[in-house]
Amino acid sequence: MSQDTHCLFSTVRNNTAGRILFGFLPPHGRELQAGEEFTVFGNIIDLIAHRRGDRVSSRRDIQAFESAISRGDMVIVHTPAPIFQDQATQAIKMLQLSGGALGVVDPCWANPGSVVEEGPS
Repeated sequence: MSQDTHCLFSTVRNNTAGRILFGFLPPHGRELQAGEEFTVFGNIIDLIAHRRGDRVSSRRDIQAFESAISRGDMVIVHTPAPIFQDQATQAIKMLQLSGGALGVVDPCWANPGSVVEEGPS
């Protein structure tokens, strides 16, 4: 058994009616069926921006990602929330939106009741 780390992953979804290759998805592009979701560790935006390590390729990947979002071909379902440490109490918290109200919660791994057998697929 391991601690729950689901809050550290990003998920995107193919929002088209068919199968499409998203060449900018890490590590080497990914073909997704209509409605299929793809999950990666970390923030998908940062991963795409730094996937190849050179500015020209990264710029193309960023533009392709942005275009897919703008066209509605891809939807960002989830990204990790910012993690903060309270300087007064040293407590670690994450942002959470609930019912339109922004607040803070304990990170998923800090919740003693949130233990999972396996991580996201």
